[in-house]
Amino acid sequence: MIPRVLHRTVPAQTDVEVEAWWQGWVDLHPGWECCTWRDPLDPADFPLTSSWWDRCTSGAQMAGLIRLEVLLRYGGIYLDSDVAPVRALGPLLWLLGFSAWESREVAPDAVLGAMAAHPAVARCLELALERLDQGAWHSGPGVTTEVLPGRHDWLLLPPETFYPYPPGATERAGEDFSALPWCFGVHHWRGSWL
Repeated sequence: MIPRVLHRTVPAQTDVEVEAWWQGWVDLHPGWECCTWRDPLDPADFPLTSSWWDRCTSGAQMAGLIRLEVLLRYGGIYLDSDVAPVRALGPLLWLLGFSAWESREVAPDAVLGAMAAHPAVARCLELALERLDQGAWHSGPGVTTEVLPGRHDWLLLPPETFYPYPPGATERAGEDFSALPWCFGVHHWRGSWL
């Protein structure tokens, strides 16, 4: 089962909205461990990926490596800093691993939940390191889109679970998605990977 741990990776400075969203997740999960992995990070804490950090072309790419290493080591649920809370994630803990489709073609890495040492997370990390020189998409969402579909040990949820509006439809950002019983959070497409 997935442990009661929330993870996020953020730069040294974040804005008020990002911190409000994180506090919302913390408030929804009393008694859970809530971990913020904030720059500057100690490379010694990341033995699998820190030697690759200097090859990252963006903060998003480095965050992608960190999220995979953290999930592989500790398990839990990773949330991008631009995912706003809608409801508690407890009902998903019985799974071995989960994420959600963004569309029919893409299963991104903005929200990932897994038990520690999950083989799908290990494979994602392996491919991300192999593809690091190809850019943030190829070493992040491109990897999860390739590895996660069709696995018996990973549940891919429908887009409305975490991506109730598509990228580019920012006019929908202010909608109330709490009426959707299967919506746990709202990814707001802030574009840190750009």
